[in-house]
Amino acid sequence: MAKFNKKKLRLFFCINNLKKGGAEKQINYISNYLSNFHYIYIFVLGNEKISYKFKNNIKIFKLNKFLFFLHFIKQVIFIKPNIVFFVLPKAYFLFGTIMIFFPKIKKILLRRSLNYYHKNIIFKNYEIFLHKFTNFFICNSYGSKKDLVFKEYISKNKIQVIDNFIFKPKNKNLLKKSKTLLKKNKIFKILCIANFHRYKGHKLIIDTLSCLKNLPIEVFLLGEDKDLSKKDLTNYAKKKLVLSKIKFINKLDLNFKFPNFSLGILFSETESFPNAILEYFALGLPILAYKTGDIQRLIDSSNGLVFKTRNPYLISKKLKLLFNDNNLVSKSKNSYKRLNEFSDEKKTIKKYLDLVNQITCVE
Repeated sequence: MAKFNKKKLRLFFCINNLKKGGAEKQINYISNYLSNFHYIYIFVLGNEKISYKFKNNIKIFKLNKFLFFLHFIKQVIFIKPNIVFFVLPKAYFLFGTIMIFFPKIKKILLRRSLNYYHKNIIFKNYEIFLHKFTNFFICNSYGSKKDLVFKEYISKNKIQVIDNFIFKPKNKNLLKKSKTLLKKNKIFKILCIANFHRYKGHKLIIDTLSCLKNLPIEVFLLGEDKDLSKKDLTNYAKKKLVLSKIKFINKLDLNFKFPNFSLGILFSETESFPNAILEYFALGLPILAYKTGDIQRLIDSSNGLVFKTRNPYLISKKLKLLFNDNNLVSKSKNSYKRLNEFSDEKKTIKKYLDLVNQITCVE
């Protein structure tokens, strides 16, 4: 039997995989931080590549997709975790079901988006059933909390909202350019950070560009294939006659900051607090985003625009306003200022430490 320091908690995180994604990146931040104080174990389904760097004292289990429940149960019995965190619906359904049979272990659901998947009544009812065995809920937005309270019947006292976290870029100084020099940029470059899920709205972006064929605009897409692929989007852009306006990139760096790039966009209709917004803040980009969840808490007229339509022509009008905006420099500065709130550990990831200590009554 392994020996554990009694002053340290044993925390399990259950997630589908650790490929590139907003939830996965937040788990990277949270687990690395908590590993300074407690034992951290992460359980993923399958043997896929891990896209983030975790501290050496974190143990990651890659479970066989077919026999995962046997391996997981073995570790639960052997390690005896104090708290098990579930991240994303699939992990909640699978690991949460197993944990029903371990009632003495505390369970926490990390809700990362609006409950769009509840359109499937079976998913909705089963998740509400699992909630009966879950001790606490952490949301990254007030929109998600509202879903839990009014649609899933969870007491407000069992929910805490903790904002997403992001590190400030090492190069804190954004490039300075006057409005005159900014206007001389031949191409209005737009960055879109989003894996290629249908609900993220990539096809809507292409439809919007098809309404702006005469403007020197290019959209750079950063994401991984999901239920859409690069090939799907390339073919769709070709069909809409805007293929020359779509570029694919493989990684993010400070070359994408303002004013090299003029705008960050987010067309997802289900993400209440997308990680991409924080990436845009770090790059000092003004933002155009779909109005859902907590988006208006993050974006207003001082640092961008929001829209509440899925009509590409109406969205193109908003984009054109930003294209012609003489105050993009000011909007850029305001976006970067917003970063301070979400790069403060005390306001974000330290709250996870406070919460787990509180739940388990650790002094």
